[in-house]
Amino acid sequence: MSPHPSVSTQVRPADTTSSGLPLSLPHPVAALVTGRSDDVAVVDAAVRLAAPRKAPVLLVAVLSAPSRIPDRARTDAQAARVSLARVLPRLRTAGVGYIPVVHRVPADSGGQPGPRAAGGVLNLAARHHSPLVVASNRGPAGLDAHSLIEASAVRGGPFVYAVNPAGFAPPATGSGLGPADLSPAGVRSIWTLAQCRLPVASPEEA
Repeated sequence: MSPHPSVSTQVRPADTTSSGLPLSLPHPVAALVTGRSDDVAVVDAAVRLAAPRKAPVLLVAVLSAPSRIPDRARTDAQAARVSLARVLPRLRTAGVGYIPVVHRVPADSGGQPGPRAAGGVLNLAARHHSPLVVASNRGPAGLDAHSLIEASAVRGGPFVYAVNPAGFAPPATGSGLGPADLSPAGVRSIWTLAQCRLPVASPEEA
């Protein structure tokens, strides 16, 4: 069986009741995928953080849309495939495992992510035993790295690594993946910080 099944068989809704991985397995690095061009930089950074520890990347495909739609699971899977299509080749090229999940963020009256969006993402990471979340600081309001960092500081959630796509230059083919500032020493430092904050899911946001 291929280590990387097709997206159609892997994409699944976020589990709201149980842990995604046994604690004995490597803790995954969560990467927030929001359907924007900077998703590539986010996933490349997650790869650089996950690869040295042989950890998988938890690909969190964030969707925000009306909840009362027919066949919601199928609609979520289709939207997630589109969102993840840009980044999956990066993971396959790097040989890093991945766990794609769909996370629907409730929208406010204007159709934007609601005020609890960041907490919901951190709670999802906690349920999958991920102590480290990678997000763009140019992400959608409420789902950008700054919002996640603030939410994590308040609730004691996972460590958030902010990616600045404006200063990110994708490497040439064969030269490796990830931003230049993620040196081996830098990766070790980030994991040291993250492991001090192994997350616990917050019941009120499950």
